[in-house]
Formats: sequence, C-alpha cells, structure tokens
Amino acid sequence: MGFHMMMRRYGPTAHLTPAGELDLAGRLALDEVQAGLDSGVAVVACDMRHLTFLDVSGLNALIGFVRRLDARGIAFFAYNWQPQPRRLMNLIDGLYPPAGRNRQPRREPTRLLRRSLQDSVTAPRATGAAPAREATRRPAAAAPPRR
Repeated sequence: MGFHMMMRRYGPTAHLTPAGELDLAGRLALDEVQAGLDSGVAVVACDMRHLTFLDVSGLNALIGFVRRLDARGIAFFAYNWQPQPRRLMNLIDGLYPPAGRNRQPRREPTRLLRRSLQDSVTAPRATGAAPAREATRRPAAAAPPRR
C-alpha cells in the first residue's frame, strides 16, 4: 500500500490525514505539504489513525517535517497513533539514555511528534507564566465620561 496525505484548512489550522505506509517514498508528500503551508498557518493537527505502517526512514522524514514546522513557529499536534508507529517511536526513544545526574533532559527524537494539546496548555503554567489578563479592560483614565 502506498502513502498519501489529505490536507484541509480551517483558518490558521491545517488538518492533515496521512494514510498508508510512510517510508522513504513518503518524504515527497511531506515536502509538498510543507511547501503548501503559507504564513497564515499557526497550527498543524495531524490525525494518524490511517497511518498503518511507519519505518525508520519514514519516521526520520516525519521528524524533519515537524522540526521545519517548529522552526517556522507552527505548532504540530498528532493524535490517534496506531500501535505499530507508536512501538517504533518507543524503540527509537529507548535508544537514548535517561536523564543523568547533571539534570540534562532525556533526548527523545520523537518528542515533537508526541506533543499533545494538553501539553501546550499546561506548559506556560509549569514555567510560572502569569495567566492572561482580560484584553478589553481599559484603564480608568480612558473610560468615557458619564452623562
């Protein structure tokens, strides 16, 4: 079975649905999608339910695709991973040693592929970021006079 990618666009979000077997030949499809994303795209959501097989060359192509998105400031979220691609990602990440005593984080090549929407919501809170303030609130001096 080959590989193909369906893309739909809703405002600043591109929804991707890869299907089939992603191997070295699938790199071309990923490059075409990358070239088709204009500057108005802020998020790429990728439904992986129809990705039935992923080999190491396909995984490298996918990691490269997501890193290029990240470098452009585009957030990538994948969901509905099938068992075989998930096992391959676990095997690859398992090749890297756990965090050491020097507090260096574990290097996981598939980290960007595993990012969830929940992670993106909790990350600012974990770093101590202040909650967003109401944007419509005006200072008292700018309030219109009462009549």
